[in-house]
Amino acid sequence: MSDITVTGPTTEVIEITIPGAPGPPGQPGPQGAGGVQGPTGPAGPIGPTGFHGPPGGFTVAAVVPDTSHLPAAPTPAQAGMVWLVGTTSYVVYWWNGTAWQTLNIAAGPQGPTGLTGPTGPAGPQGVVGPTGAQGPVGSTGPAGATPTSPLWQPLPALTSPWAVVAGSTCQYLSDAWGRVQLRGEVYYPGANPPDLSIITTCPVGAPTHNTTQFAVEDVIPTRVYRVDVHTDGNIYLRFPALNTTGQLFLDTISWQTQ
Repeated sequence: MSDITVTGPTTEVIEITIPGAPGPPGQPGPQGAGGVQGPTGPAGPIGPTGFHGPPGGFTVAAVVPDTSHLPAAPTPAQAGMVWLVGTTSYVVYWWNGTAWQTLNIAAGPQGPTGLTGPTGPAGPQGVVGPTGAQGPVGSTGPAGATPTSPLWQPLPALTSPWAVVAGSTCQYLSDAWGRVQLRGEVYYPGANPPDLSIITTCPVGAPTHNTTQFAVEDVIPTRVYRVDVHTDGNIYLRFPALNTTGQLFLDTISWQTQ
C-alpha cells in the first residue's frame, strides 16, 4: 500500500487521504518487432580425442602366453592392432585407449564347400630308405594233414543197355585235388549205339565245366570215339559210326571236378 498523504485547505483543517486499492491489470500491448540477429560467437576450444573402437579386420601385433606379457600401452605404430593371449586357444585383446579389453568374435555360419582343386603333379621319387632289421623267426605252424592215397572204387551202374565186358572191371579213381580217372571196358549190346547215348553217370558229382574225352574202340583197326563229360552229371558217347561194335576202353577218360 502507498504512504498516507496529509493535506488541508487551511492550517486549522487537516485532511487525511488514504490511497485506493490497485486497479485490474490492463490488456497486453501488441508484440514488438523482432530484433536484429546478433553476430556469431567465436568457436569453442577443440575437445579431447576419443579412444579407438575395437578393430574390424585386424592385424595381430603379437602372441603372448598370458596377460602379464601385454605391454602397459601399445606404441603409436601398434594402434588398431590386437594381441592374441593363450597357448593352444587364444583370447583377442585390444587397447581401448585407457585399458585392455577382450574382443568377442562370434563365428559366422559355415560357408559352402569349395570346388575340388586339380590334382597336383606327382612328386619326385623319394630316396630308398635303409633296410630294416630282420624280424624274429615265427613259430612253426602245425603239420598239415597228409592226403590219403586214392583208391580204385567200383564205377556206378552203367546206363542200360550199356554193360561191362565179361572179364573186365569198371572202376574210378578220385584224388584229393578233384581229379577223376576211369578204367575198364564196356559194350553196347547189338552194337551201333546212338549219338548222345548215356554210358554212365559221373561217380563224384557233376564237374564244374563240360569236358571232351576220347575212348578207343576194341576193334582192328583201332577207332577212336568222342566221349563228353557234362555238367549235368552224365557221360555221353558222341557221333558213333554206323558200324561200331560199341565196345570201348574207358582207360583214357579223366577230368577235373574242381
